[in-house]
Amino acid sequence: MDQMATVNFPEDVVREILLMLPVISLLRCKSVCKSWYTLITKPSFTNAHLNCNAALKRNHCILVKRFLPESNKSVMSFLSDEISSDDHFPPTEITIPHSNEFLERMLGPCNGIVCLTDHRDIILCNPSMRNFKVLPAPSFNYPQGLFSSTIGVGFGFDPLSIEYKVIRIAELHEDDEDWGYKFRSVNVEIYNLSTNSWREIDAVVPFVWFFPCSELLFNGHFHWWADDKDHGGESMLSFHISTEVFQQIQLPDVCAFPDGNQRAFLILNESIALLLFNPSVQTSFDIWLMTEYGVAESWTKQFTIRPLVQGAQPLLFWKHGLLLEKANGQLVSCDLKSERLKEFQVYGAQESLRALIYSESLVSIKGGSDIK
Repeated sequence: MDQMATVNFPEDVVREILLMLPVISLLRCKSVCKSWYTLITKPSFTNAHLNCNAALKRNHCILVKRFLPESNKSVMSFLSDEISSDDHFPPTEITIPHSNEFLERMLGPCNGIVCLTDHRDIILCNPSMRNFKVLPAPSFNYPQGLFSSTIGVGFGFDPLSIEYKVIRIAELHEDDEDWGYKFRSVNVEIYNLSTNSWREIDAVVPFVWFFPCSELLFNGHFHWWADDKDHGGESMLSFHISTEVFQQIQLPDVCAFPDGNQRAFLILNESIALLLFNPSVQTSFDIWLMTEYGVAESWTKQFTIRPLVQGAQPLLFWKHGLLLEKANGQLVSCDLKSERLKEFQVYGAQESLRALIYSESLVSIKGGSDIK
């Protein structure tokens, strides 16, 4: 009578096999046996899995955030890099806790963690682990009569201190009988995940503007669209996540806000791309590239995409296309070579879509909770 043989592989072989699996499979494998659970939950395994994904450029997908007004919630969805306009089935939705607002910003990702905010609540989330944390509100005491409101948020990982940081740029103002409020100053506050606390830093920064996709994490720096105090124009404000130093990088001379154009910062060919467009007319996109990081003189106009659908908002460069949100909240893609549009069966409230290139990870958020 044949008997099923049990094969015991060496632990290093099991480890190498498990490192090749996606997160959803590893979460199931934790229940197979105690030794696998112990192996998969080790920080060294989490880091090795993260490094393997990065080195092999695998398990990459598009992470889309959108607001669903019919159910009054924000959701995230994973879209395969093989998404097709023929896909008529809606993607699996991950409901974002505490999200009865647009949560118009989705920042990152850093090691699988993204930051979401609606100016009031700030949430860290690892969607592949279904793990999240609502950050405590800053509790600084300002002089009587002064009020604080968020004008910019950033997020990044400091590899030197092994620290996740959230940057909050806050406008201090006071009530004014004639104008409603009177601007006083701009403050900078930083949240450290390891201590679950906020702190102020001494920095002089310009006023930053928020429009969809006007904030970007790139090259260990976070970036915002800002006033250029030195040149009387516009700049890209950068913040080094490790050194916590700000720098202003002047935008091309063609930028002269207010000129009717919006700005978007995206990543194209491993460089920062600046997109200039007017969503209120039949939209075309002028695309500039910073060919040498941090050097304002290296801004170079690359090309212009012909007029597209009116009101389209750029979201993300992906492979040979540009993902956009139409005015009706639908996700579409424009092929950069043929300039043909493709529509996808992904919808949200107007101006609620955000998209990132995402690589899943086993990183858990300290003090976080699981999404039910």
